[in-house]
Amino acid sequence: MRRAICLLLCMLLMLPFAGCKKQREVPLVTSIETTEASQGGFYSAMDVEGHEVYVYAPEDILHADIINYGYTAPLLLVFGDQKLDGQKAVDFICEKGLDVTAQKTGGAVVYVNPLTSWDDEPYGVYERILALTRLDQRYFSNGLLYDKKTDKYHLFNSGAKICVYGYGSGADFIAKNYLKPLSGVAAMSYITGKEADITITAAVLEELSIQPETVDPEIIIVSVNNTTEINNAIKKQSNHFYSSNDRFDEIYEKSIRLSERSDGKIIETADIRDSGLVQEVQIMEITTSEDNHRVRTPSYQLGAVIFRKEDSTKKQRPLVMCFHGGGDTAILTATTSGWDKLALEEDFILCAIEYHIRTTPTEIMEVIDNLLELYDIDPSRIYATGFSMGSMKTWDLYQEYPERFAGMSPMSGTVRPGLNSLSFEAPRMNENVIVPVFMVGGESSSMAELPFQGRIPVYRIENLFRVNQVDNPFEITNDRTYWPDTIYGFEGDVVEKLTDETHPQSVTTVRYYKSFDGNFYTVLCSISRHDHEIRPFTCQLAWEFMSKFRRNSDGSISIVN
Repeated sequence: MRRAICLLLCMLLMLPFAGCKKQREVPLVTSIETTEASQGGFYSAMDVEGHEVYVYAPEDILHADIINYGYTAPLLLVFGDQKLDGQKAVDFICEKGLDVTAQKTGGAVVYVNPLTSWDDEPYGVYERILALTRLDQRYFSNGLLYDKKTDKYHLFNSGAKICVYGYGSGADFIAKNYLKPLSGVAAMSYITGKEADITITAAVLEELSIQPETVDPEIIIVSVNNTTEINNAIKKQSNHFYSSNDRFDEIYEKSIRLSERSDGKIIETADIRDSGLVQEVQIMEITTSEDNHRVRTPSYQLGAVIFRKEDSTKKQRPLVMCFHGGGDTAILTATTSGWDKLALEEDFILCAIEYHIRTTPTEIMEVIDNLLELYDIDPSRIYATGFSMGSMKTWDLYQEYPERFAGMSPMSGTVRPGLNSLSFEAPRMNENVIVPVFMVGGESSSMAELPFQGRIPVYRIENLFRVNQVDNPFEITNDRTYWPDTIYGFEGDVVEKLTDETHPQSVTTVRYYKSFDGNFYTVLCSISRHDHEIRPFTCQLAWEFMSKFRRNSDGSISIVN
C-alpha cells in the first residue's frame, strides 16, 4: 500500500486532476481565522458548507513547519456530542488526549461541528471533510495547506490513515453512517483522477446509545464506556475490536499506531522504536548559492531526516544522501524504498532532505559538511541516490561535485547532460571524474527513464560512458530494430537476470560495463512490469554495488576491502 502511494505521489507533477465520476464537488474554503490556543499551539476556524470546523495544531516539537508529515501523520477527526466553539473544541481535544497523538506525529486534530445537532445531521459531512485533504511540498502550517493558485485552504493530510473519535451523539452519527467501506474524493484523487478509499481506519467510540447495524470487519473499533450489549453487537461483526477506558493517545499507542489499511484489510507494520533504528530531524541554516533560482533570501532553513542505527560500534559510518520524488516527501521515500532498513542492517547514516527541489548541489555540499561535523562519517564513503525528481538531483551532483561521492544510484529520471534538474544550465560539468553509477529504470514506466523510451536517457548514458571511460563507447542508432539490447540498446559485458521475491512477475536485468582499468564502474538496470516507482529490492542491489567503492583523498576511486 505505502509503495503504491509513493508511486502515485511521485507522479503528482505529471498527472493533472481530471476529476472523478460521480464525485462530490470539493468544498470551497477561501478564508480561515487562526487563534493561539490557551494550551499552546494554534486552532484555525473553517466554514465547510455551514459546518464550523476547527483544526488544532498543538505546539510543534517535530519541526512540522519544515518537515513534511502530510502522509505519515494520521488524519484525526473528532465528532463530539455537541457544537463547541474554537477554544472549547480544543479543550475537549486535549481532555481526550488527541493532541498528544497529533503532536507526536507532526499532525493536527480536526473538530467537526454538526449543522445543528448530530441527531438531525444529514448524511455527507465526513465525505466533505475528506474532500478537503490535500498534499504538497510547500505552503503548509498548523495542519492546513494553502493553494496559492486557487486561493483556497485544505486539510494537510493524505487521508491514508483515518482515525475518528466519536463521543455521545457524535459517536452515534459515526456508528449509524460510517462504519462501512467508502470511496470518495481525498488527497490521492488529485493525483490519480479517481476516487480514493476513504474508509475509516480506526474508530474510537465513546458513550454510544445505539448498536451499529453494519460494521466493516476490517475497521479497528475501540469501545469506550459502552454497555456490554453494544460491545457484543460490535464484536460479532468486527475483526479488530477492543474495549478500553484509556485516553485516545494511549489507545492509539496500544491498538492503532502500528496498523494501516491496505487493499481493504488491516495490516500490521514494523515498529521503528523496537528495531534499533533512530529517526531524527536536523534543521540547518543554509547559505543560498548564486545559482539558486528559487530562494531569494541570503539563507534559508533546510530540513533533513536522519536514519541511523542506535547502537553502532563503527568508528566511522558511510553516508547515503537520499532525494525524494517531485510529489513525494523525505520520510516517505526513505521508508517505502527500504533505504531506512538498509541503514539499520548495513549500519550507514541515511540523510533524506526535505523539499530538495529548491536546494542546489552547492548547498547540498554545505549540508554534507554539516553532517560530517554532527556524525562520525567516513568522508571517503559518501553516496547519493534519488527517485524521479530525486534521481535528477542525483545527476546534478554527478555533474557538479563528482569528487565528493564514492558512488551514485539515480532511479527513474534524468535530464539532458549540461542541464540541471530545474532545466537551467549547470554551472559545472563533470568531464573526467569517474563515478560508480547504478542507474535504474522501469520498463513499463510512462516516463522516459530508459533509452527505448526517449532520447534524453541516451544522451545521459553516452556522457556517463565517456566520463567513466567504458571500454566501448555507447553508440546506438535511432532504429531500435537493430538494437542488440531492446531496452538500453547496448549489451553489457556481464548481464544478470534476477527475481524480486516481492514482485515475482518482474525480471530485474543488471548490465555491467567494463572500464579501461578492468573494473566495472557503470551499471545499467531495468525492471520489467515496473512502472514509475521505487522498490526495496532495487535499492538493495544499488547499495551492494555502490558500497564496494570509496573516494580516496587524491580523488581516485578504489574498491573497499
